[in-house]
Amino acid sequence: MTTKKKIKKTKPRHLYRNAVAAPARSVPRAVVVRPRAPLAANLAAEDDKKPDTPGWVALKAVGGALATTVAGAYLARQDWAPPKVLTGVISGLGALLALEGPDRFKSLGVGVMASAGGQLGLMLIDEPTFKQAEDSDRKEHREPVTSKPTTPAPAKRQAGVIPGDALARAYERARLRMALGAEGAN
Repeated sequence: MTTKKKIKKTKPRHLYRNAVAAPARSVPRAVVVRPRAPLAANLAAEDDKKPDTPGWVALKAVGGALATTVAGAYLARQDWAPPKVLTGVISGLGALLALEGPDRFKSLGVGVMASAGGQLGLMLIDEPTFKQAEDSDRKEHREPVTSKPTTPAPAKRQAGVIPGDALARAYERARLRMALGAEGAN
């Protein structure tokens, strides 16, 4: 009898953890060339892309308002043009910077525009009307009125000053009260 020999099927063996499979074929590596230092143009382009934080935006707006206040006060003292015209021009420049300027300076332009616009509004509101201006012109040409002296107020009595007959009047009032109280009791 012939016996058939059993054939063992081999199971695939797990590779060890550090075992490396042989590459199917060798592939040449790609070489990447990187610049050693970033260029200034690249840094400026990256800086423009980063948006400002809300804190920086607020600080730039406050800085614009402060600069406008100082510049407006200086220009008003120089008396080159009427203050309302100067304030209007500064407000217009701030609006132009806020709308058309670079992104870095838009919040600065908003501060300039707000400060100068507020000053211009206060100047226009505080301006007297036509009738008030005429009245003030008439008052300037009038002769100043001299004030009349006021009469002195009566002197206040001091606690230490007592009239001479005060004691006699106090006794008389007390006697009258006693007499009225005795009549009411009867």
